[in-house]
Amino acid sequence: MPAMLLNISLFVLYAAVSSLGLFVLKTANGILSLQFVVGLTLYGIGFLIWYGMLTRLPLSVVFPIAAGILVVATQFVGYLFLDERIGVSHLAGIGLVLAGIAVIFARA
Repeated sequence: MPAMLLNISLFVLYAAVSSLGLFVLKTANGILSLQFVVGLTLYGIGFLIWYGMLTRLPLSVVFPIAAGILVVATQFVGYLFLDERIGVSHLAGIGLVLAGIAVIFARA
């Protein structure tokens, strides 16, 4: 059970750091701004976390779960911080992605 908790924690950390990095990149005032560098650094840290997950789990598990979690996390970051709308089709898509993640994670 501790290994599963660590894996879940890594996925959550990956989603949080990567989506925060994407948010900071989106709101940066150009490629030469400090905000851009911070966003790129956060996104890079997310990649390092993703790479760490690859050392623990098969690619066929890590990639779909990480990609799905990042899709869901960026939807919520956009909604919370960028005033983007989440419609019924977005919610349905999020539900399907989460269902897919649950199936893959349960089989891993």
